[in-house]
Amino acid sequence: MGFEVRIDTAGAVEIVRAAARFGWRWGSGNVSEFSRLVGWSSPQPVGTLRDGPVFSRTGLNVWWDSAMFWGSERGLDHVRVTISDCPPPADFGSRELLEAALAQATAAFTERWGEPESADAGPAEGVAWRFANVFAGLTIGVDTVDLLLVDPTAQRYWMDRRHEIARRRSAAGGWGRFAEHLAGFLETLPVDGRLVLTVPGGRFVQFEAGPEQLAGELARSEFIDPTWRYTPEIEQRLIDQGWTPPREANWTRTLSRRAGPLAMSDLAQRTVDALRTVGAGTITELVADAWVEGGPDLEVTPLGVPPHPTSRTQRAEFLRNHATYQFDAGPLRVDVPAGIEIARAARSFDWTWTRADLAGFAAAAGWKPVHDTDTGERTVWADTDLRVDDPRVRFCFDGDRLEAVCVTLSDSIESFLYDEGLPAEVREQRTAAHARAVDGFRAEFGMPRHGVLWQAHGPVWPDARLTLGVVAEADTVELYLVPPGDRDRRLIIEQQRAAHRARDREWAQFFEDLAGLIADLGEAGQLTLDAGEPHRARVDRDKELLRLELAGAAARALEPRVLELMLRDGWQHPDHRYPLWHFDLQLPALPRDLRRMARLAVWPLRTLMPPEARLGVLLNGLDQPVRTPSTGSIGGSGTA
Repeated sequence: MGFEVRIDTAGAVEIVRAAARFGWRWGSGNVSEFSRLVGWSSPQPVGTLRDGPVFSRTGLNVWWDSAMFWGSERGLDHVRVTISDCPPPADFGSRELLEAALAQATAAFTERWGEPESADAGPAEGVAWRFANVFAGLTIGVDTVDLLLVDPTAQRYWMDRRHEIARRRSAAGGWGRFAEHLAGFLETLPVDGRLVLTVPGGRFVQFEAGPEQLAGELARSEFIDPTWRYTPEIEQRLIDQGWTPPREANWTRTLSRRAGPLAMSDLAQRTVDALRTVGAGTITELVADAWVEGGPDLEVTPLGVPPHPTSRTQRAEFLRNHATYQFDAGPLRVDVPAGIEIARAARSFDWTWTRADLAGFAAAAGWKPVHDTDTGERTVWADTDLRVDDPRVRFCFDGDRLEAVCVTLSDSIESFLYDEGLPAEVREQRTAAHARAVDGFRAEFGMPRHGVLWQAHGPVWPDARLTLGVVAEADTVELYLVPPGDRDRRLIIEQQRAAHRARDREWAQFFEDLAGLIADLGEAGQLTLDAGEPHRARVDRDKELLRLELAGAAARALEPRVLELMLRDGWQHPDHRYPLWHFDLQLPALPRDLRRMARLAVWPLRTLMPPEARLGVLLNGLDQPVRTPSTGSIGGSGTA
């Protein structure tokens, strides 16, 4: 949308001032002590996560006014405080709005404390200022700008990890990094997806994703610039790399979509080999274009190469940038005046937010329910008098509780008519209709905020009786009316998601560290994961192979379902040739395959470990100081 993200910079500055003066010991006692100092609510568990982090309500003037305390048996690692409202994370332009809000907060911090000392803030990318016993950082989360207060020891840990990752990425070189990105991109290419990689002279590699297989093509020699024609030696190398010589069109190869991650990594490496074989000198020569046939364009940023100068993606971006107000969208009618009248009536209605409101508000608005209102249905529809092609409203219930009232404000797109996705011009009609609705409500009710309405993001106007907002659905623009208490209920869900993201981030770092140790194994080297005798897994290296094996006693303790999943993931069942469960990885291997081997080694052991147990890591028999992931629970009681 065209309005800025609200950010409570003044509140964030006051929190940092208090944090800079606070006597941090980075233990569990600091949680309640600091919360009391800055006037936050008493810390409480995150939803049902009793063995996990705690959070407080901060009272900041933002949609999710909360702070999560993350730690481990080592103590408190960091505090993440939401300081901005939350635009939809997947919407075009949301990232730019958050970056503008981050820049505003960064400028305010810099004015008071000078230039930031670090380019990272604990576990997140951002900027940070160093004080005597705390780092104060700013970062962009999933859909908010966040303030992080970080233990200096934890700050050093995450900085060291980033330096190590950067070192390994640099050692892999540009082509190695591209192969890693390409494997992940091809793995997630949707059905009917296309990817075209082009280098000068008309040389290209392209992939087309079908339901069952991935089909690749490499430009035929006769179709490219004569300067780059293939010699017999080049053609033989392409054949050795697995490409089928052209009969009528281009060089080809295929891969089953069920072949698995290792096969996809091999395809990516063979694609890089082919590009280099036909004369691509550096990764900087590549440009990319990707789309779904008849559907949306695909973002090529994950590949780490620029889009083609005349790509569909860039043309679509131009349309999105200019559609909101320059595209008149006359075909998609939206009844803004009637929507405003409904919002006015909703603001004056005496809501109980129970099923009893169905008859009362329907009568007040002049609506007629389509079917019996007393049947306990999850969704009850009613007819409205709005000037749109399907003038209806739906009342959404959870038992007796009224969760939302959703009023259709616009004509319908009828997306089911488009088997291959909405054309760009149709999407822009919906975008422009949504913009006109927001403009109308903004003129009536003032500047909206970015918030969450029931199960959707949107521009919202909250008050004591309800929260109302405008949402762009798949086929229509709708007015949502939701209970004011839904915001608090959704906050618990958001905090649970934040806790799971923090836990996943720590596990990802653990796998990264393990993968690094595996990568550094010399010939005849050995890495052992110890979950407590007799539960162990071990990685052994010889000249051309990494072999992961699970101790027999550990395998015998596993549930049958775990063993089934291990087989699905590529573990080999013991047989007369090899008596242990094992997984083999040929060398050289991409970093993503080493990380996968680390995950495969850890997962069955985790099913045997109690929550408080920690994995030991030994390299050639010597303990390694690898930090095991935490649950977020801080030392002892986080609320003491």
